[in-house]
Amino acid sequence: MNIYVEANPYLHDKFSKYTDEKYKREGNPFVSFPIRFEDVPPGAKTLALTFIDHDAIPVCGFSWIHWTAANIPARIAELPEHASEERQDLMIQGQNSFASPLAGSCNPKVIHQYCGPTPPDKDHAYTLTVYALDTELNLQQGFYMNQLYQELKGHILAETSIEILARV
Repeated sequence: MNIYVEANPYLHDKFSKYTDEKYKREGNPFVSFPIRFEDVPPGAKTLALTFIDHDAIPVCGFSWIHWTAANIPARIAELPEHASEERQDLMIQGQNSFASPLAGSCNPKVIHQYCGPTPPDKDHAYTLTVYALDTELNLQQGFYMNQLYQELKGHILAETSIEILARV
C-alpha cells in the first residue's frame, strides 16, 4: 500500500501554521490535507490513520496527536482536502492532543478533527500512518488513540507511514 501527500518538501501552508487566519480555529489550522491511496490490498474494507508529531516530545513531553480517523472506505482513491470537516461522512475521528487538560480546548471542532502543524521551536517531521483493515472498527466519534490501537489488533492487512515536514 502507498500513500501520497503533496509536500515540497514542506506541507503546504494552507494545512499548517502559515495558513490564512480564516482557516484557523482557536489559532490552529483546521483544513486537512488530501491523501491519495494506492495499492490498497484486496480484502480491505476500511482505512484508519494517525498523524503524529514525535518532534513535540522535547517541547511538551509527549508525541502530539494532530489527527486520528477510522472507518474510511477502502474503495476511495483519495481522502479529499478538508475532509476532516466537510466529508465527515467518510470517517469517524478521534481526539487529538488539544483534548488534553494541558492544552485546554473543549471545542469538538478543535479536538475531534484535524488540527494542523504549528511547530514552535524548529521544523518538525510529522508521521502519517495509514492502516488497511479487513473490517469496520467499533469506535465512536471522539475515540482515544489507544482505543484505535486496541481495535486495530488482528485486523491490519497493510500499514504504511510517511514523514511530512512542517516549517517553524
